Amino acid sequence: EVHLLHTFPNDFYGARMNLLILGFIRPEYDYVSKESLIEDIRFDIEVARRSLARAAYTPYKADAYLLQFHGEGHENDVAS
Repeated sequence: EVHLLHTFPNDFYGARMNLLILGFIRPEYDYVSKESLIEDIRFDIEVARRSLARAAYTPYKADAYLLQFHGEGHENDVAS
């Protein structure tokens, strides 16, 4: 499951994106309530933000594969 942590200025629904999985946060659980799921997602976001702030992950911020996707015929492709 992918969560986008960046806020984009435009809607990019239907656009293609490149993805690189850099780690694992937790297994999938069956939740008894929506509130429990939301709480875990918020925790996952904080874990991801802290992990991505580490020096080992900073080179990926400028990785061309992640920043320059050129799909064919998709005017909504995002490059940021």
